[in-house]
Amino acid sequence: MLRPRAAGALAGITAVVLSVVAVGTPAAGADDPPAADGYERTARLTTVGKPLDLLLHPESGKLYVGSDTVAGTPDGSLAGVYAVDPASDTVLSWVKTSPGSTGAPAQLPGKRLAGPLPGDGVHYLVGLRGIAAAKDGDASGSGGWLTGTSITQARSGAKAGTVVIVRGTKLEEVAVGGTAVTVERSLTLPATGGPLAVDTAAGQIWVTDNTNGVLRRVGSADFTPDGKEIALGSGAAVSFLEWDTGRGVLWAGRGTVLEAYDIASGKLAASFDAKPGDTIADVAVDPRSDRAFAVWQDWGNPPEEGDGVGQLAVYDTATLKDLDLGAELPGVNGQLGSSSVAVTPGGDAVFVASPSDASLTVFKAPEPPTPSPTPTPTDPGSPPPSPDPSPGDTDPAPDPSDDPTEPTDPSGSGTTVPVDGPADDGNSAGGTVDSGDTSGGAGTTGGSVSGGPLGTTGDGSLASTGSDLLLPAAAGTAALLTAGTAAILWRRRTNGRLEP
Repeated sequence: MLRPRAAGALAGITAVVLSVVAVGTPAAGADDPPAADGYERTARLTTVGKPLDLLLHPESGKLYVGSDTVAGTPDGSLAGVYAVDPASDTVLSWVKTSPGSTGAPAQLPGKRLAGPLPGDGVHYLVGLRGIAAAKDGDASGSGGWLTGTSITQARSGAKAGTVVIVRGTKLEEVAVGGTAVTVERSLTLPATGGPLAVDTAAGQIWVTDNTNGVLRRVGSADFTPDGKEIALGSGAAVSFLEWDTGRGVLWAGRGTVLEAYDIASGKLAASFDAKPGDTIADVAVDPRSDRAFAVWQDWGNPPEEGDGVGQLAVYDTATLKDLDLGAELPGVNGQLGSSSVAVTPGGDAVFVASPSDASLTVFKAPEPPTPSPTPTPTDPGSPPPSPDPSPGDTDPAPDPSDDPTEPTDPSGSGTTVPVDGPADDGNSAGGTVDSGDTSGGAGTTGGSVSGGPLGTTGDGSLASTGSDLLLPAAAGTAALLTAGTAAILWRRRTNGRLEP
């Protein structure tokens, strides 16, 4: 049996060895990169009618929704243009009436949002040939109707107060006044015009020619083609164009394929294919975050034509790669119209409009967790190792604090983290957002998850414990303990002997 002094020395050696092992072994998961989850659904508005188009105003920051009525609405038509506060997800105002075909105000759908007005507000299409302007707080839109061929495409013009439209084979620039719309310039195209993209700063217009399979550039200064064309490959007709003016890329939706064309080279830079049963519906480019947000819309007839679930996809506009940050869109299908998307500057919030279920869904950007720091020997928060005991040292007095009187919590239970989201029982009584949400803002808690103990994964299984480091460390510990014990026993055998 070891004497007290020998036992104390052995305990000191053990403390040193365990300190070395503790310092040299990283915490489980400390070197793991932060997780990058997808965008999370936080609210679903159902009081903006059947949304047909979205536009987030670049100056006022308000979200405008062009809507049609919802079939079977008991309180009358919900058509018009809505202004929404993107911070609180609440409706600010509703422009119910617009100029009718006879000039008299009428409640008509806001079919397509052509572009922003200076300061606040939007230009939008009404009926077959009407163009109107309205902003938050207006009782009615102002503008008028054209005669002749119906308007199929519209974007804000390079000059303030103007809109570039397509009517058959005519590309026209029109001025929208208080009670009338006037054609200022007109260009006859080689074939029926398709979707538009306009860079008001550079004074360039791109118009699609689906008949001849090209994208054609028109200068807004002289309103004539400048000879620049981009050939489209084989595939479906272009359904929309979105211009990333900062990078000189045109995004084109073509049925089951989303394409990105580099304007400088005139070549296809990237293409993305749909999942089975999906088609591309819309894209919104956010220059601040260097991301493009795309809505893939399901046909809604599972299993023959899909699974009934659309997709929100997020792409890097610099590398033209899928960032794998998207989310599923249950119920977003194309049976009642095309979905649309808008994003706040910086990509913090994304809005997806679905005519099929008359909803506006809000998604928030993911926030990756902060990894725990790895303790190091120089870490000021780590206790310094105990000094090596000397055979001549006196035995230290036992420290009462070494024997804790209060055990630690072995369960490591975490806190409950609320997760905003809709419940399964439909909309709230107010009808503004999903169940669990309030009409005053974003959704409240629709569920919760419990934070697990440190060292566990999200599904409850144990995380990596670094066994490849602990096993050699344990072997080293055993070797040091053996050597220390032998030294103490040697001293015990020689203790008290006379030196020769």
